[in-house]
Amino acid sequence: MNYNNPFIKMLETLANMVIVSFLWLVFALPLVTVIPSSAALFHTSNKIIFGPGKGNGVFRDFYDSFKENLKEGIILSLIVIVAILFILEGLWTGYQFHKVSLWGMAYMMLGIVIAFFFVTALVHIAPVLSRFEAPVSSVIRMAVYFAMRKPLRSILFCLLFVAMILCVYAFPLALLIVPAVYADFQRGPLNKDFDLFAEENHLLEEETSEETEESQDKTEETKAETDTSMTDLEERFNKERK
Repeated sequence: MNYNNPFIKMLETLANMVIVSFLWLVFALPLVTVIPSSAALFHTSNKIIFGPGKGNGVFRDFYDSFKENLKEGIILSLIVIVAILFILEGLWTGYQFHKVSLWGMAYMMLGIVIAFFFVTALVHIAPVLSRFEAPVSSVIRMAVYFAMRKPLRSILFCLLFVAMILCVYAFPLALLIVPAVYADFQRGPLNKDFDLFAEENHLLEEETSEETEESQDKTEETKAETDTSMTDLEERFNKERK
């Protein structure tokens, strides 16, 4: 079988999308792990399914990313859940009183505005967490920054997010592929912004220097091992000569 056949590659991509969407669903079930699971979904879709790949496989890459972002992800998930509850309560209260007085109407409109900005930042949290190693507060600030940097695109992401929810509501089995499809929609535009942000803040230089230091360390270790082995050989030959 020719595995380089475009049809075979398409089937492989679809299979990986189903696998990573299923993994996202399983790992997100506790709710407090929905953010690290979403970060792992974005990372795996970006690197393995539609990117260069690391040779680890879909499950291995997803699990490694999930485990790496678990601590910060749980905190972010709790913050998101609490924020959603407060926003929903505010919208419900505003809806109850918006016909009674102008204050009720103003309260409801304020709730809608807050909900809009919250959702636009929310759809950026997982991608930011998957790309940058930063404290929780910094992840939230960066999510807001990328959301406000291109508001029209953020609105499009929100509309797609709602469309995906409606799609799953109408066809529940679509949940087995919709998460990966949404991550694919996000990854292209966001990667460009992430690369630009990293370049502007000299993060790429730090990554490059770290990789260079690691390679130098490995080279020195290899050289030391070679010197040691050569010394052992010389001693062995000297013994044999004697």
